[in-house]
Parts: sequence; structure tokens; C-alpha cells
Amino acid sequence: MNISIGPRDARYVVPPLLASGIASMASKVTPHALQTSVVHGLEGGLVSLFQPVSNPALTAFFVLIYVGLYPLLLGLTYVGLKRERGKRHVDYAFTYTAVVLAATPLFYFAPVGVTGYTVEGVEPLLYEGSGIVSSLVTSIDTLQKAMPSLHLALAATASLHAPRGYEFLSWSATSLIALSTLYLGIHWVSDLIVGATIAYGCYVVFPIVQSHVEDSQEPAPVDGVHGD
Repeated sequence: MNISIGPRDARYVVPPLLASGIASMASKVTPHALQTSVVHGLEGGLVSLFQPVSNPALTAFFVLIYVGLYPLLLGLTYVGLKRERGKRHVDYAFTYTAVVLAATPLFYFAPVGVTGYTVEGVEPLLYEGSGIVSSLVTSIDTLQKAMPSLHLALAATASLHAPRGYEFLSWSATSLIALSTLYLGIHWVSDLIVGATIAYGCYVVFPIVQSHVEDSQEPAPVDGVHGD
């Protein structure tokens, strides 16, 4: 089946990648103090309910969800939308970019640490493992880009734009991704709420902005033709 993915898709794929790079840089260069204690004070040890036990098989499963299913969902959503008529893939790409950019100021001005090193009873399972995944994650993760959860925000963005007929499958994957971030000692419940809010907000606002832009680009109607 020809999905017609080609060089022209770069104009839709590159902006999300650039936005993601900016978000990561904001987390690395922020001069602001961690706000982890504020979030901890608001929700306490709520996240510990999602890691009642740490089972090696369960940990491996959720690591696979976190590092495997997540990018697969984001990528296949774009591919699936390309198969449909219309430009929903364009809406998805630009909403994705808007979500990342909306989250970036929080990473810079109000960085928050991960739960695994803060909440009693929650182990940093993603970061303390002995596998290659844990080594790779700890080498690139600042451990202070928790608020909001881009994993949930972008997974929700993908599900809000899910190809027709795949809505249930997409939202099921998004739910597993959300659980993985809590179980592995990465995100706070607050992170998920804020991430989901940003995703839905951008999903609602983008069509409105797009409509206004299109209206402003339309030529003004001509009332009549006047001769010399």
C-alpha cells in the first residue's frame, strides 16, 4: 500500500522535532530552582498508589511501553492520517508542535524533578535498572522535566487525531503510556493533568486560529467594477 510519505513531509515533521529540541534545551539550561517540593506538597504521595510493588516483569513491560509504544503511537498516527483524504496529518503535526512549545516555558521557569527520587515508596525504576535502556535514559534525561508530562500530552494529541477506526486502540495505548510514567517513577499525577489539559487546549484552539488565518488571507470581495 502506497502511503505517499516523502520529502515534502519534512515541512510537517521538522517543526515538531525542532520544538522538541527547544523543550529539551530549556530543561537543561534553566537557571530556576526546582519546584518539586511545591508539587509534592500539593499531591503528597498519591503517585505511590501506582507502584504498589516493583516486579521485574512488570517493570520491563512498562519500560517497553514508555520507550517503544510511545514513539510508535506518535509515528503511526501521522502515517495513518496520511492514508486518509484531507489534511488531518497537517493538523496533527502543527498541534503536536503547539503542545511542545506550550509546555516549554514550564520546563524553563518551573522545573520539577521526577517522583522516583522524591516520593517515599516510589522507586526510580526507569533510571536505576541495569539494562541499556536505563543507561541511555539517564545519560540524556535531566530528571527535572516532569511538569507537564509530554509523554501523555503528545500521546493524547495523537489520540485526539486518531485515524478513523483506530480511536479505541489509540486511547488504550495512551492509557498504558500514562500508567507507565507513574509506575516507573517519572511523573506526578499533576503532570498528567497539566499535560492532558495542554493537549486538549491546543487541539481546540488550533482550528480556531487556522480559521482566522485562512479568513485573513482571502481576497476582499469586489463590490463592483468601475470604468474610466
